[in-house]
Amino acid sequence: MDWKMTEDQIEPEPSPTKGKIDPVAFLSIIRPQNCFIGSLTVIAGFLMGYKQDPILSLFDNLFVLAFAYITYFTVAAGSNVVNDIYDIEIDKINRPHRALPSGRMTVKQAWVYVVILSAIGLFFGFLTGLWSAVIVLSFIAVGYAYAAKVKTWGLAGNFMVAFSFAFGVLYGSFAYAERTLSYTIPVPSWLFFFTAFMILQARETIKGAEDVEGDRIRDVRTIARVYGYRAAAGIAAILNLIGVACYSLVWVLNFASWDLWLLLILGSAVVFGAAIAPLTGPDDKKRLMIGSTLDKIGALVGLIAFVIIPLYGIPL
Repeated sequence: MDWKMTEDQIEPEPSPTKGKIDPVAFLSIIRPQNCFIGSLTVIAGFLMGYKQDPILSLFDNLFVLAFAYITYFTVAAGSNVVNDIYDIEIDKINRPHRALPSGRMTVKQAWVYVVILSAIGLFFGFLTGLWSAVIVLSFIAVGYAYAAKVKTWGLAGNFMVAFSFAFGVLYGSFAYAERTLSYTIPVPSWLFFFTAFMILQARETIKGAEDVEGDRIRDVRTIARVYGYRAAAGIAAILNLIGVACYSLVWVLNFASWDLWLLLILGSAVVFGAAIAPLTGPDDKKRLMIGSTLDKIGALVGLIAFVIIPLYGIPL
């Protein structure tokens, strides 16, 4: 008798995550630091709306700001999880330490997590306002569409990532405008939006150059893959410089006090460095990483400035 077992008869080894929940994996997969930074855009937009049209005191508006913040944070977190679900094969090459490719979380657990995060975001969106809830639904749809298909379109995917992040400024201003029933977004919020959008679009372009090898798996048509590293570095530089110009207009048009000029100089200098670094070595991983990191730091400096600017000189 042949006791040799066929491949179908061999019982697979249980998954290391089967029946288990790894709290660290659930925390890391949402990229909490990115969600926190992105949520600052909501605070910036809300405060700018308040400065342009102060109703009651800022303290009396804090609960609406809190709802808007939680909404953006949870929706962004859910979008990050969806992105990792669709990118699991790519991440096995580019980022094998992440929760899904490392096996610390199952895809089923990830989808349940997405539903929970999205439900929380939608709930607090309704608490913020009816039209704010409609925007939340759009956020959720955009995040899913990006991960499922649009990401593979390269430039369009980069556009969607940058737009979704920067749109927090407009969302924050709209959440305040819905409370005052004005439904208008002030000019400085639009300048903040375009500043963040351009810098983040530049960073996504640089990241596309960093991830060329893994992106081949899903045939992600980034600028670096289609047109080469040099083109990606050049486009990223132009986008960064446009971002610096929009950032500077906030001061030039007197939406920010010149007492805060150090924030203008610091933010502009960092993003200018991000524009230059990849140009000095378009296919050099280290210089690409420097450019990407400087863009991230520049975006953070800008967001801090966007929060401080409307707070400067207004009664709390």
